Amino acid sequence: MNCVSYRRATAADLPAICELGESVNAVHHEAFPHIFAGPGTPDRDAMHWAASLGSDPLELGRDEACIVVAEFEGRVLGFLSVAMANESHSLLQPLRFGRIGSASVSKTWQGQGVGRGLMREAHAWVRTRGGQEVRLVVWAFNEGARRLYQDLGYEVRSLNLACSLEDGEA
Repeated sequence: MNCVSYRRATAADLPAICELGESVNAVHHEAFPHIFAGPGTPDRDAMHWAASLGSDPLELGRDEACIVVAEFEGRVLGFLSVAMANESHSLLQPLRFGRIGSASVSKTWQGQGVGRGLMREAHAWVRTRGGQEVRLVVWAFNEGARRLYQDLGYEVRSLNLACSLEDGEA
C-alpha cells in the first residue's frame, strides 16, 4: 500500500506546484480556450502560487491561506489551495468559511484517493480556523471533479452563467 503524506506547502514546493498547476490549467484551456491561458513556461504562475502559500502564522497572527501538498517518497503528487473568507454582506447570514482555489493531482495518481486526502486536509485546516463550511467552484465540463465533490457531500447552491456579447443578439 502506498503511504501518501500530506503537509503544508513551502516555497521549495513551488516548481512542483507550478507543474501541476500547468496541467490543470491545460485541461481548463482545452475546454474554454477563450477564458483560460494556453501553455506557458514552467514558472509563469510562480508568483500566483507563491501568494497562495499564505502568510507566516507568526506574522501578525494571520494564517488565512495555504497550499496543502500530497507527497510520496519526497515527490509532490498533488496540491490544493485554500483560503479563509468571511461573509458579511447585509443580505446574508454572517459566516466564516474556507474557499478552495485550485486543486491538481498528477495523472498517474488520479483515482487513488489523493484528491480525497487533500480535501480532508483542507477541511481540517478550515475547521481549526473557525470555518463553518468549505466552498468551491467547479467548471461544468469537469465531471470527475464534480463526482468527487458530490461524493464528499458538496451540493450545488448556485449556477454561474455567462453570455458572450461577441455572438450578436443577447
